[in-house]
Amino acid sequence: MTSEIQIRVFSLSSADIFEENRLDYAIYWLMKKGNNRYYFRKMKPRNLPVGSIVLFSFQGKIFGQAITNEEVRRISTEEQSRKRRESGFVYKATVRFEPSSIDVFPKYPLKKDIEEKFGIRFSRLFTPLTWEQYQEVLRMAERRP
Repeated sequence: MTSEIQIRVFSLSSADIFEENRLDYAIYWLMKKGNNRYYFRKMKPRNLPVGSIVLFSFQGKIFGQAITNEEVRRISTEEQSRKRRESGFVYKATVRFEPSSIDVFPKYPLKKDIEEKFGIRFSRLFTPLTWEQYQEVLRMAERRP
């Protein structure tokens, strides 16, 4: 397994923790993430080393980013039970982000525009991007690369 830093797009869903059609709530959630864990329910990304960049999307818009400060890890059965009691969901793995790296973009590029520009598909939950694609997403978001 390589430890090369990855750039991934995490697609967030109303089915998890976000109210339907509430991008503002998803933005609030990211801004308040701090040193709190990000939990994965069924799927988790493979090979997401420390320092990897995660872009967050909701409702087809990429609205922010954060950098991992630990590797994805499976959570214990005890922690799974506790999280199920708290949230009603079963979570399998977790990761943390560097609090100072959490960033909400001034503009929210549409995933369909990025797909058209690069000929890629956002069909996977943790879609990888190249460095060049990431730089272009930042330009589209009016965030300095």
